[in-house]
Amino acid sequence: MKSIILSALLLLFVFSCSEDEKPSPTPESINVSGRLLAPNNLDPIVNAKVTALHNNIITYETTTDAQGNFQLSLEKGDYNLNLAKGLFTTEKQITVEEETTLENYKIETLPSIGVITGSFDNIESVLYGIGLVNPITEQPLFDIIDGITTNKNTSLDNLEHAHGANKSSSQMKNPILDPNVNFSYTDLMSDPTLLASYDVLFINCSSHSENPTYEQNLMDYVNNGGFLYVTDWSSSLLNTITNNDTNYLSFYTPRRSGQSLTTTATILDGNLSAWLSLNFGISVNDVVEIDEFLYAWQVVDSYDPATTISWINGEVDYNDATSTTITENKDLAFTFLLGQGAVFYSSFHTENQEFDFTTTDRIMEYLVFEMTDID
Repeated sequence: MKSIILSALLLLFVFSCSEDEKPSPTPESINVSGRLLAPNNLDPIVNAKVTALHNNIITYETTTDAQGNFQLSLEKGDYNLNLAKGLFTTEKQITVEEETTLENYKIETLPSIGVITGSFDNIESVLYGIGLVNPITEQPLFDIIDGITTNKNTSLDNLEHAHGANKSSSQMKNPILDPNVNFSYTDLMSDPTLLASYDVLFINCSSHSENPTYEQNLMDYVNNGGFLYVTDWSSSLLNTITNNDTNYLSFYTPRRSGQSLTTTATILDGNLSAWLSLNFGISVNDVVEIDEFLYAWQVVDSYDPATTISWINGEVDYNDATSTTITENKDLAFTFLLGQGAVFYSSFHTENQEFDFTTTDRIMEYLVFEMTDID
């Protein structure tokens, strides 16, 4: 009798343990979708990181697609939603109770940006167009530093084909985008502390004399976490960064030898191609027309693919040292990391006489957001 009782107790114990060890039901996952746009609340942001946190713990991460869309799989509850494309971010609080399509979110937190004006380039118009502007005062949300008066050795009047017009940038520019700080290009370039006050620095195309102090200061700026945009004739400012054409990029000699005013170019980045095609109907089979070269432009002879990303390649004409015209495919826009920061350089740039977005403007818009996204 005793053995029967012990057996019964043992069976009861086993079944009790089995009940305790059953896994708890998994909470139901709920689909949450949304979209991230540029500060103008119009243009999609591609490949942005979307992170959902519950009680400061990351519960889900994803990225946006070419049209800015994202999808999350979350349990019911309250979440902090972080959306970031490099240094361009926004943060929202959401409550998940059922399958939800969120409203469109736009980038609201901007890095500190400085733009140095140029004789042949106008990236500030692109920044303004993508919404880096106070909607009430219509003033730009970035500093504009006068870089033209410090380069008086260059005259647009002598450049018949400068973007197809014999007009100075001051004639065509939006007056709201005039310099809005009380220091000049030379003040900025000679002051490492002032340089370090900017997260991102855009240097438009202009004719800059070689200056080892400025070049070293720019190198230190990028090494310490700054992001630098340089185009075309301003390439001399990269002398120290490239170790005189030894690292990252090598510029062709003679300089300013590029002759083509247009090229049918191949986009080498799938995200850029899809973004242009799906949102603006621009890219067809990864091909775009670029027609915003200066009449004589800086040709990149070669680059180091181990350290440098090439974005675009196209067939162009350029002159060799004997003024013989060479027709060859050349890479035209690049990004490379340096220390804690990065550099973007292109042989072409934005026009200084049109306010509507051109194909090149759209490419530059994409790269404005991309250049600070180095994770």
